[in-house]
Amino acid sequence: MTNRLDGKVALVTGASRGIGRGIALCLAAGGADVVVNYRSHPDEAQEVVEAISAMGRQALSVQADVGQREAVARMVASTVEAMGRLDIAVANAAFSIRETVLEAEWKNVQRVSEVSQFGVFHTCQLAAQQMVAQLETSGGGGKIIIIGSILEELAASGSAAYNMAKAAINHLGRTMAAELAPYRINVNMVNPGWIDTP
Repeated sequence: MTNRLDGKVALVTGASRGIGRGIALCLAAGGADVVVNYRSHPDEAQEVVEAISAMGRQALSVQADVGQREAVARMVASTVEAMGRLDIAVANAAFSIRETVLEAEWKNVQRVSEVSQFGVFHTCQLAAQQMVAQLETSGGGGKIIIIGSILEELAASGSAAYNMAKAAINHLGRTMAAELAPYRINVNMVNPGWIDTP
């Protein structure tokens, strides 16, 4: 019996724990080989890699701070070098510092935006460019999934920078869905509620 994701290569950002870990494991269970991105939890990322390998799939972990564009470019290049292609990208990594608008320190707002907004843009753009480059050789398109939040619409107090980022990435997703459809790249957003993660 073949799985529907057999032969596909997936990259999941923020995959060492929480939602990202669950996504990486589900993609592997569906047949995909998976690149597990992490920023600061190498042991947990390795646990995910080992769990995926135990399913008979290829897996590797790649350290990258998605808030740094050069690091994301290296991560995508490492994915293609190791796995030969990139078919699925899940922009899951996020970061939040809880502060009210009145009390927010600008450096914290910038850091939240770097990861939770611009990190998603870097991941999606660079993955899409790779998927388009593969069209002639693979004949396939690709799949990009943005993990947003219900805070896109629910303006929870004390979370302005994060709320702003989540609203922005959902609108990015809608824009990409229109722009990338001609390349057979499907884009979706998922807005989870509160998750009991570490």
